[in-house]
Amino acid sequence: MKNRSPFLIALAILASLSIIVPPDLAAQAAQKAGEISRAIPDVAIARGAQQLPAPVKTLVDWGDAVKTGDGGRARVALDDGSVLNVGSSSTLQVTQHNAAAQQTQIELTYGRVRSQVVKQTKPNAKFEVHTPVGVAGVVGTDFFLGYMNNLFQIIVYEGHVKFCNLDNICVDVLGGQIATIRNGHEAPSQPGQATPSELTDAANATSVGGAFAPPPVHAIGLGWIIGLTALAVIPAVVIPLATHGQSQSNGTSIIAGKPSEGTSTCHVGHLTCN
Repeated sequence: MKNRSPFLIALAILASLSIIVPPDLAAQAAQKAGEISRAIPDVAIARGAQQLPAPVKTLVDWGDAVKTGDGGRARVALDDGSVLNVGSSSTLQVTQHNAAAQQTQIELTYGRVRSQVVKQTKPNAKFEVHTPVGVAGVVGTDFFLGYMNNLFQIIVYEGHVKFCNLDNICVDVLGGQIATIRNGHEAPSQPGQATPSELTDAANATSVGGAFAPPPVHAIGLGWIIGLTALAVIPAVVIPLATHGQSQSNGTSIIAGKPSEGTSTCHVGHLTCN
């Protein structure tokens, strides 16, 4: 029997390895974005056609969508040190997260998320959160986003965010401010001071427990600290929905609870009423 050449032996070994190891394994490993660091069930990850349970330590890859149920919440620790707190009844996809190049794109399909983003220092660094009606571009900050019923709303706790509609009409939203985009083509509302209840509701709607820095004093104003403390222990109340243009938040309050229909009132913190 003739001896096989070293070349043929090497080909046979490589062929056997390709059967054992999926050819896209290395690519998948290179596309890790982070992991689930805290979770309140019900939380799942949609990965391609798969719907996977997402307990703590579950890896989040590029393209994964984090989905929370009615009572579920999740914290995603990204590889660059940024943190995403995903509220209940929300869907958030990590389209891209290159920690070394500081290139990140998040898709908020529906729901609420609060983000603490590390300072973006690389040339052409980008950290963007997209919704069907607008984009929030971040340099490094602590902010909340909600997208429901074709309404996109932002509250910035610290730093600043460039808040743009689909026509690339933008406003800069600073610490302690709130702004809104409706339907994607109306210009963003002019940023105004968020109320203590809006700040508190946004934080509560995305709380997953554990350490997550509270709003800094210099961002929201020392005069509101007493109000924020009091609101933390007072149940939500029902208030009439302000008409368009009568409030800093474009007449719609923000962020906790489910959308309601056929009513002229909403609970404090709802991102609802038309």
